Amino acid sequence: MRDSVSEARKLIRKFNRGHRRAFSVPNASADRLRMAVVEGNNFSISHLPKKLCFMISAICTEELKKTVTYISNGLPILVPVSEDDDADLNVKINEDEIVLPNEENAKRKSRVAVRRIWEARWKATNFELLPEWLQDNEYLRTGHRPPLPSFGSCFKSIFSLHTETGNIWTHMYGCVAFIGAAAWFLTRPSTLVQLEDKIVFGTYFIGAVACLGLSFAFHTVQCHSHGVGKLFNKLDYTGITLLIFGSFIPWIYYGFYCRLVPMILYSTMISILAIAAIVVSLWDKFVQPRYRPFRAIIFIAMGLSSVVPAFDILINNGLTYLLNEASLFWFILMGFLYITGAVLYATRTPEKCFPGKFDLWLQSHQLFHMFVIAAALVHFYGISTTAVKRLEQGSCDEQMLEQYANEDES
Repeated sequence: MRDSVSEARKLIRKFNRGHRRAFSVPNASADRLRMAVVEGNNFSISHLPKKLCFMISAICTEELKKTVTYISNGLPILVPVSEDDDADLNVKINEDEIVLPNEENAKRKSRVAVRRIWEARWKATNFELLPEWLQDNEYLRTGHRPPLPSFGSCFKSIFSLHTETGNIWTHMYGCVAFIGAAAWFLTRPSTLVQLEDKIVFGTYFIGAVACLGLSFAFHTVQCHSHGVGKLFNKLDYTGITLLIFGSFIPWIYYGFYCRLVPMILYSTMISILAIAAIVVSLWDKFVQPRYRPFRAIIFIAMGLSSVVPAFDILINNGLTYLLNEASLFWFILMGFLYITGAVLYATRTPEKCFPGKFDLWLQSHQLFHMFVIAAALVHFYGISTTAVKRLEQGSCDEQMLEQYANEDES
């Protein structure tokens, strides 16, 4: 066994982290065999560029072959290799890692193997060639990423053109923009922005960054594997819930600035709705494509719950206050943008009307992302306007004194 290890050390070639993982022994100069490994029902080879495989050296003894660890539930297939094998692979080969037994492990017949990870070039594929867990929108016919079971490959695909490119970049830019806005606002001196105002606006920034950041992450890594895609899909919907929750808090705080009881009541209401929406978002069935309209309805209903506190302000403070002091116009515009984007997303417009024409650009999900960013910016402007108008009136005690003085004069 030690002789095999020593000989293997001399012939070791190290490889780069990338597309496909396996255990193999380094190539020798003798005749070679190629071993392709298919992992159960969770991996489709229909999308693979050329031939992704693992090389087994002729120096492998029968004992060593028995100790090589294959992927769980894998099926090894041995086929002859041509002289231009490395050219067929079309991969970069650099260092990754080596797994060699020490003296103690050798007594246990541990494997002598090199972990080889392929950095292969992938090609966009058609919808019908995707595994079922990646088939989300049948109206996008071409330009889909195949499964890329490496986070490095997933993040490198950001710079390639495919159906998710627009979704990734729109919310990545939005996330960076809100991180910058949050950093600027939260670092203002206390003479300009009080601590309580930073906390209130902080809830909105957290919601916006979480929503856009988790959306960016989901669209980047959803092609990694079925499990990773499902997990980040749930986190994506959780981020939407956090954005809606974070949008409510500043408006309720400044809209009911001097009315503590309704402020607590409506803050509690939106908190309960947010928790319920997160629970639903983490439900496995919720992420399935056939529940697309149900997902849209859940988030639209959560957003429309703002009608209740708006009616409260209308009844107690009047329409003029609601329009001028509470910036109702900006919140109506925000709601219109959110609902329009959600309707496009739920109905898959325009690609449903023109299948295959919006595979890369201006598909419903990209439009939804654009409407979300626009609505988030409008909402930020609206709550900023509301906060400025409210704080310019002074403290609640000063406002109460002014109100009573006006009543006495009348």
